[in-house]
Amino acid sequence: MTEAKFAAYMDTVFGRGAWRMTGGYRTPEREDQLRAQGAMTVRPGGLSRHSLGRPGAPGAFDLVVDGMSPSEAAERLRRAGAPFARYQPKGTHGTQGPHLHLEPYGFGPVPSAPRFQVASSGSPKAPAEPGRARAVTIHMPASSAGSLAAAGDELNRLRAGALRHSAEAQLELGRAYSLGYIVTRDFAEAQSWLAAAADNADAEPELQAEAAAALAEVTALLEADRAQQPARYARLKSSVADR
Repeated sequence: MTEAKFAAYMDTVFGRGAWRMTGGYRTPEREDQLRAQGAMTVRPGGLSRHSLGRPGAPGAFDLVVDGMSPSEAAERLRRAGAPFARYQPKGTHGTQGPHLHLEPYGFGPVPSAPRFQVASSGSPKAPAEPGRARAVTIHMPASSAGSLAAAGDELNRLRAGALRHSAEAQLELGRAYSLGYIVTRDFAEAQSWLAAAADNADAEPELQAEAAAALAEVTALLEADRAQQPARYARLKSSVADR
């Protein structure tokens, strides 16, 4: 989401001149400076959402609305169906007063624990056989009623946005299905939503390019998975016959 599109959403929901953006794209070096000033930003060595994306289209925005608390602003945006994956009201810290932290779709799942580790990222292993899908280990926190409800809410918001032809939601929903982070992993479903995002006429060129790249990777994984199915079936039949 570009700053121009962000401003258009805020003008629609709160009115022109009634809000101001207090944070957008920040380099990791700037995050270090803010941390030194007492800001509650990411830990040393971590990557802030503000440092994702690019100048003019960051992975996170900070917002202040005149006469409205951060929580009230978040609720107003939710009711309006604004296309954000995360709403986080924050209090005063460092040099920044109370504000609402917003994360647009398109930058992957919100990290709450160690996320994804390629299984071959440790000691070197022999190259995978041609056509074999790359293995990915997904480290997830222990499930709780609260975490399951939050995942369900995020999935519902994503699906609703995708069905309203939001390219950001289509991209994020496709990534969710490809990684299996809030829904059962399904390459075919991921392929469908990523293709929708890549072909979305209302999407920005950068988002279309991201969707196309993700689509190519998922398509390759899907084709590799389908190619392996006859061999799996043959092994299964052999195993049953030997019993």
